[in-house]
Amino acid sequence: MRKVVFHIQTTLDNRISRATGELWERFPWGPPETEYLTSLFRESDTWVLGRKMYEVIVPWWDAVATDGTPPDGSAVTAADLEFAAVQRGLRKVVISGSLPASDSRDVLAGDVAGKLSAMKQAEGKDILLSCGPVTLAQLADTAGLIDEYLLSVSPTVLRDGPRLFDALSADLALELVAAHVFDAGCILARYRVMP
Repeated sequence: MRKVVFHIQTTLDNRISRATGELWERFPWGPPETEYLTSLFRESDTWVLGRKMYEVIVPWWDAVATDGTPPDGSAVTAADLEFAAVQRGLRKVVISGSLPASDSRDVLAGDVAGKLSAMKQAEGKDILLSCGPVTLAQLADTAGLIDEYLLSVSPTVLRDGPRLFDALSADLALELVAAHVFDAGCILARYRVMP
């Protein structure tokens, strides 16, 4: 059976953005971190994202994969190009009640937990999941749905913004299965959900 692996970048205090929704841009993230994350993304063939994350993340990386230039004109590295190619090859599934499906994405609406569970039963590689706290809470509360949490934790503390686990209605027991500390200060930790 496939695993569902939740992945997100977070601050030390588990914030995923500012209160305005803007992402914190000063993560200490460079080629070593990108190369490591790319190796983990290769274990998957599907990336399920909340609508807001999809709209921010996927078009940017698709532009890099298409012509090597992101929409904001920022510089990219060889590691960025490799990640862009890997993520471009993943099947994209968006959790949304308003976004229509297209040739480049499928859409999950309604019973998202049930549909994600059905996807998990199908043949294939692991499924990556990236979404905000409210959607995560609904999915994390479904026993056996999320198998692992892959958290990129940056040495930053934000004074406001949504926290990753604030909307959970039940406790999570996790077991650390791997951790990689990067020289720039980021920690990429992988946790298995305990039964």
